[in-house]
Amino acid sequence: MIPHVGATQRPSRRWICRTAALAATLLLALSSETAMTTEVQHITFDEAVQIALQQNNELKRAVNAVSLDRTAVAEARMSFLPDLRLNISGAESYGRFFSEDEGRLLTETTESFSARLSSSVVLFDGWANVSSLREARLQESASHLDTERTRQTVVFQVVSGYLALIESREQVRIREEDHTAQTEQEQLVRALVDGGKRPISDLYQQQANVAAARLSLVEARRDFELRRVDLVQALQLDPTGEYVFEVPALSEIPEDQPEPLLKNLLERAYHKRPDLKALEAQLEANLNGERVAAAGRWPNVTLSAGYGSNYSSTGQGNFMDQLDRRRTGSVGIGISLPLFDRQMTRHQIQRAGVATENARLALADLHQEVALQVRRAVLDWNAAREGVRAAEAQVQAARQALDATRERYEAGAATLYEVTLSQTDLVSATSMKVSASYYMLWQKRLLDYYVGDLDPSGGLL
Repeated sequence: MIPHVGATQRPSRRWICRTAALAATLLLALSSETAMTTEVQHITFDEAVQIALQQNNELKRAVNAVSLDRTAVAEARMSFLPDLRLNISGAESYGRFFSEDEGRLLTETTESFSARLSSSVVLFDGWANVSSLREARLQESASHLDTERTRQTVVFQVVSGYLALIESREQVRIREEDHTAQTEQEQLVRALVDGGKRPISDLYQQQANVAAARLSLVEARRDFELRRVDLVQALQLDPTGEYVFEVPALSEIPEDQPEPLLKNLLERAYHKRPDLKALEAQLEANLNGERVAAAGRWPNVTLSAGYGSNYSSTGQGNFMDQLDRRRTGSVGIGISLPLFDRQMTRHQIQRAGVATENARLALADLHQEVALQVRRAVLDWNAAREGVRAAEAQVQAARQALDATRERYEAGAATLYEVTLSQTDLVSATSMKVSASYYMLWQKRLLDYYVGDLDPSGGLL
């Protein structure tokens, strides 16, 4: 039983220890229960790509745009068909009116009814309907291409997230190895100090090195968890869930790859980039938009037909007899000539021309941007390949230097500072090797993305 602590009574040390132990036990039980109830989901790279493609909101909006443009195509196609209208009206009138049947004015309440079926079709509108259909189809094609580019962007985001996660995992492994090596070095220094071969200050210094290595390990693990959080955000997963992202090992990274030719890459990019082809389709759509606007200068020819009948309570005969006698039909052709439309057609042509020019400028800008993106990516990838080779040589040299310095330290010919410095150089070189390897791989995937070769089913490497 927990004793009551009054205003002047201080808790005993035994009571504090028991309370702390009880609280720790409760926290451990709660965490264990949470771990048991939380299901861990294992996600491979291919599964992550599929999840991102299904849940990315930007991609969903692109798909919605395709649906809207598909509806616009159907609407433009239906404009070639005749319409069909049924007009039915009924009325009850009060007061004086002229009766055609009797040829005189009457004052009474009358009832009337009429029904007419009519249809019309455009024979010629300056080819506006043809241009509108072409414009709608090109818009739909551009939306499809934009959706494909958005899909590539989503895949590249997943690739980047996975590569950052793998690099962070490898950095954790390096820091764990460093912490283990520093701990073993502490045991060696302790043995040398106990044997009187080294001063006690070396042991203190090595203990500080172990603490620094432990801190670096904690920071590396924190960075790894942050990369996991970034990947959860990229996949738009439930933040409260537990996920294990299955990733390939460092040894699976291909480091020796042929150097790509810039000219070939540029030709492929101009031919395959979906966003570039989308702007080309958009430019063609705007040109058809100009034709639609210019159609306002042409006459409009319409064919119309109608058939109907009517009934009046003042007429002779019953309802069905009057409908039968008063049946009428009509067929006609209407021509509308635009004599003066307050320059609306001219203004529409000007607006359409500006939109076409803007699309042409955007296409030229994207051509330039694609060329620069591919050129920079090739340069960065070549630099990354050289960086991997340099980092590998640095790791080998640092490992040999550390082995030699440790032997000299055990023989009493080197100081602990020299050993620490060599160990730090090895850890730094190994870390740089990991970063350079994954940076090279990321640059390769970035180059694929800029060229337009990034395939969702192509895998991570």
